[in-house]
Amino acid sequence: MRRAAIALGLGAPGIALGWWICLGGLDEWGGARARALVALAALGWAVYLRARRREGRPVSVPVAHGVAGAVALCAAASWFNFGAVIATGGVHRHDVFHYYVGSKYHRELGYGLIYRCAALAEAETGGEALVRQRMFRDLVTDRQVPASMALDDPSVCRSRFTPERWRSFREDVRNLRTGLNEPAWRQSQIDHGYNPTPAWTVTSGALSRVVPSTELGLRFLASLDLVLIALCVAALAASFGWRVAALALVLWGTQEPGRFTWVAFSMLRFDWFFLLVLSLVALRRGRPGLAGAALGWAAAMRGFPALGLVGVLLSGVASPALRARYAVDRRRFAAGFLLTAAALVALGAAVVGPSSWTEWTQHIRRHAAVASSNKAGLGILVSFDPEHRVERVQARLPGAPTEVWMERWADEVRATREARHLWLRGLQLAFGALLLLALVRARRPWIGLTLAILAAPLATELSGYYLMLFVVAAVLASARAALERWLLGFAAAVQVLMVMPAVGWFYDDRYLAISLAYVLAPVLLTAAFARRPAMIAPPPSAP
Repeated sequence: MRRAAIALGLGAPGIALGWWICLGGLDEWGGARARALVALAALGWAVYLRARRREGRPVSVPVAHGVAGAVALCAAASWFNFGAVIATGGVHRHDVFHYYVGSKYHRELGYGLIYRCAALAEAETGGEALVRQRMFRDLVTDRQVPASMALDDPSVCRSRFTPERWRSFREDVRNLRTGLNEPAWRQSQIDHGYNPTPAWTVTSGALSRVVPSTELGLRFLASLDLVLIALCVAALAASFGWRVAALALVLWGTQEPGRFTWVAFSMLRFDWFFLLVLSLVALRRGRPGLAGAALGWAAAMRGFPALGLVGVLLSGVASPALRARYAVDRRRFAAGFLLTAAALVALGAAVVGPSSWTEWTQHIRRHAAVASSNKAGLGILVSFDPEHRVERVQARLPGAPTEVWMERWADEVRATREARHLWLRGLQLAFGALLLLALVRARRPWIGLTLAILAAPLATELSGYYLMLFVVAAVLASARAALERWLLGFAAAVQVLMVMPAVGWFYDDRYLAISLAYVLAPVLLTAAFARRPAMIAPPPSAP
């Protein structure tokens, strides 16, 4: 209780100070500076604690944990920019539009008609003039086309709906459109569509079928992610300890890819992350079947968490003793993973439609083939060419509309990526060899799971916000205490990069820097665990 009192006693004034400083508003660069300061404060405290231990004058545990908790609370507040940037009004309507409408009307819209049918619905509720002046993204060709084409042939949408369902769809579009000005709504209609799997549609997406699109209903849906984050921190504290939970909260609060303005107050953007943490916690607690089921659920909803299965199955196999010790756990984990994933795949096919998984796969392949300014990963680094930066493309097309130079930029980046395909595969194979060495030497299955998940940016390109997965790196500090300081330094360094105008002004430059950081960090962590076995702290005796 004493450490909690210290955390609240010191954290509350820190948050109040941040709020007071930000009363005049805080732009993106100011927000990055605030997050960097918090990360540096956490790093400074960790370095101070180590210095005191080396001098033989360790700080008492309640004080050490209490101050770490206070900084973690400030980090959580810094994710919200201390309240200075609350442009969503409590609902991120751009995001909620895709997740709510895309799941509730998936049988009618599939993965290709969300923008076309939304344009027709808006026109029928009095917005025809605005629709005729707007573009939307054709999700088959990935090109922006005049929205008037939806009005020229309304049967493409209307024939898929019953009259009752069309009235409901039209009302939901109107409710979600309310509160967004024309530029913001226009931007939402040239995004990349509804991307979750059929499994997400029938599980998390089921809420859209029971919660109305009223203001109260939308605010309820938008608040669920914050509950999931709180549960994640509580679970990490119970299973890995207070310091790991505080480190995770600092990494989450001071991150760049999944910052507040991208994902806050959306509709269950963090459900897969909660399941990933649940899997780690269950493994730590000796519940491999539950851990496998949680990871299987996450993989069925987002795909890339399936990497964790490889990490668990290979962990420790180089040691005969560890191979025998965890043989049963690996089998139970694999069984939980495969049964849960198979059940959700079958459920998605039964509820959404037998062809839904094929359609999703085709949609994601088209989406992955498209160059995007907010993707991150090894592929972004390999395909980088200074001549194809957004700034250079704009300079070559003076006065061109945004959609013209953006498409030119995407075409140039795609061509460079294809030309360097072999380089990408070679680097991935080299890292795969390093990861294999680290996994087979891992002393605990949860270490293997963490290292495999952290490899996601090297295995595939991810939309930037998925890099919040790096928060789980905090659990590695319970195997090697020195990693706490390294991870805090990483968090601060990323934010320092973001306040540099040469890096942060254009999104492609920003995500090039983010890709470099989030590719280099897993490589270094993997190399650390490949070098020698880690010392493992025992799990807490009770939650």
